[in-house]
Amino acid sequence: MPMSPDATARLSAAITVALGVAAILLPYFFTTLAVMMLAAVMFASGVVALFHAHAARRAGLQAGVFGPWAQVVVGIVLLLWPDVALWLVAMLLGGGLLVNGVLGLLALRESAVVNPPLIERLEPWISIALGVLLILMGAAGSALLLGIVLGVALIGSGLRQWRAADARG
Repeated sequence: MPMSPDATARLSAAITVALGVAAILLPYFFTTLAVMMLAAVMFASGVVALFHAHAARRAGLQAGVFGPWAQVVVGIVLLLWPDVALWLVAMLLGGGLLVNGVLGLLALRESAVVNPPLIERLEPWISIALGVLLILMGAAGSALLLGIVLGVALIGSGLRQWRAADARG
């Protein structure tokens, strides 16, 4: 006996919420899996682009192959070493938080406000501390951050889907 559309939507919502909870509890597994899926897509896209470039060149058209080869190489590297991507994310996000905090401190020093609110004085220092922490944690730090963000997004999506199924039925 087939399931009703509302029952299917609720089951899908429950699975989405469960995946969100799992992403929060097992962030390194989920982010590594996400990087590997991205790597597989990059590799496949590069291979398809290389076939397209080859066909275009045989037809007498100019077609560059640097981009497709770069996709293939990056896809292979990330498939073999997904931690490289997680480490790079940690460095970029951590560096951005660090720069944001320093610029915030400079802006505070240059502002004409004599006694800014406590939160405005703390924000740059919090940004610096989080940036340093993310850089020091490396791939594990970005995995934790991305796992939590992914988990919260999945839980929110599952709950919205459940509410939509309740509204219909």
